[in-house]
Amino acid sequence: MNFLSLTARVISRASLRPLPLLVLVISVITSPHNAKCAEPVELNDFDVVIAGGSTAAFAAALASANSGAKTALLEPTDWIGGQLTSSGVPAVDEAWHTILDVETKEPLLNVAKIARDPRNITPSFRKSLEDIADCGDCWVSRFCFRPKLYLEQQLLPLQHEAGENLTVFLETVVKQVEVDAESGQILSLTAIRRAPAEKLAAKGYDRLPSEDLPDWYSPEPSERFSKEVLRFGSHNGRPPVFVDATEWGELLALSGADYLLGAEDSEGEPNGHDHCGQATVFCFVQELHTRPQQQMATDQDLSTFGYADYNNNKENPWELIWTYRRIHGQDKPAPGDLCLQNWGYSGRLKQGGNDYPFGFLFKTNADTEVELADWQGGIDLEVLSGAEQRAFGWHEWFRQNAPPPLEPDQITLNGAELGTGHGLAKLPYIRDTRRSIGLDGFVLKFDDLSGPASQVTGTQFPDRIALGAYAADIHPLVTCSYPAHTQAAHDTLPFYLPFRALTHYRFGNLLVTGKTMAQSFLANSATRLHPIEWSTGTAAGVAAAYMAETRQNSRQTLENIEKLQARVKVFTPIDWTIPD
Repeated sequence: MNFLSLTARVISRASLRPLPLLVLVISVITSPHNAKCAEPVELNDFDVVIAGGSTAAFAAALASANSGAKTALLEPTDWIGGQLTSSGVPAVDEAWHTILDVETKEPLLNVAKIARDPRNITPSFRKSLEDIADCGDCWVSRFCFRPKLYLEQQLLPLQHEAGENLTVFLETVVKQVEVDAESGQILSLTAIRRAPAEKLAAKGYDRLPSEDLPDWYSPEPSERFSKEVLRFGSHNGRPPVFVDATEWGELLALSGADYLLGAEDSEGEPNGHDHCGQATVFCFVQELHTRPQQQMATDQDLSTFGYADYNNNKENPWELIWTYRRIHGQDKPAPGDLCLQNWGYSGRLKQGGNDYPFGFLFKTNADTEVELADWQGGIDLEVLSGAEQRAFGWHEWFRQNAPPPLEPDQITLNGAELGTGHGLAKLPYIRDTRRSIGLDGFVLKFDDLSGPASQVTGTQFPDRIALGAYAADIHPLVTCSYPAHTQAAHDTLPFYLPFRALTHYRFGNLLVTGKTMAQSFLANSATRLHPIEWSTGTAAGVAAAYMAETRQNSRQTLENIEKLQARVKVFTPIDWTIPD
């Protein structure tokens, strides 16, 4: 029998929320393999520790390291890049809309033209896209690419250029957070790093996430993985600056920080709708072969699948969806094509693709509290499994409906393009998550992103630190009702993201970025896209490095915002350039 202390070592936790006082707990763990759990490895030489998994996380890690900070990036998979790679959304979402006059329908402001001006895009992100060697012929984006190639040809070289200041801990998940509520600091972060056994196929990605996640988060060695327990603590006499750039808002939950989850009746106000967020999706790649391939039969119910809003399209709806996110191939569907599948669901028609609208991925606040004693990501594994099976069902329905002369068995899953043996992406693509509440209770609202075309941009915050442009885009669940203000179509102006959106009011050494920013549900639906995550991630990385160097907390940094803005401008624009 082995013993491992899983103590969160939370100090004065009761002052954060009306929770019972936490006391030291020793967990007794019995190893089925008679293997001793590893003693925690103390890692106290980092200025900045980024809990990652998102596109924003990688951008933050680059910016922090290139700003001179010793930076640790904790990546839950073996692929950095988030939705660009491990979540399988390699079609870059850029602003596409023009604001029209309500009555005459005359164009008033071309938001897409402004957003796509190279002067308004983070240079490192722009360069990574311009240098893509194998861009697919899709029509949803200017940039559709193979995730594995983008990782190898673009992201890994950027990581290498960051040099010794950046250490990436692959296959590492967050397990515990230690806080001091009285001083308003996160003191340490404990993580679990796994290494797949040599015998495992696909480097351990042979099993679906819903099956393997409990093992990822367990400190106990298993038949599949050896484990290391890593503790990131004080450096040079003070805790690091921590950044929550996770896809699941894990530092927010584990630190006891107040956060928002799901849609709000009133923007930015906590409510009881923490079960009502956006749909998630498991993406996958299909390959078109010259000849039929042997396939496994399925008896899955396919009655809820279909072209949805494309049913009445005069063109071939199958071909339109095939080329929608095609990552390799040109012109008409042809052998050798690689098609990335990420297709929505219509609640009105009760049919669609691999979007999973039948449950929210995240546990409610109450259920999350229960899980804190043995953290496993704070997500609903039944929903995760449902999303996985939805993806397999869409693959089957879509290939069975291939138009002649194509045969269904010419179309197969290609997991190699996503680095898995099961055929789906390593992790699901999520559209919203746990969201912070910033300094002085700041929450970015949709009104800050929108307005009349004559205004040209959204709220020009004095502490602006990043740029974004995208219309609000909600993929609703069919299991709940949404407040009226979220249901209409919402255009945005080119908007600004302030430093306060990257903070949490309780912890001076905690920053947030990407989907975990201090923002409302509706604002998040316009900020969750690739270019904006890269922009806010870059800003957060520079800010974290600045705070570590100056030994300032987030409040002090806000009071000296001009100095931080000067540093951020070196890495990413913070003011819009409006083309003629």
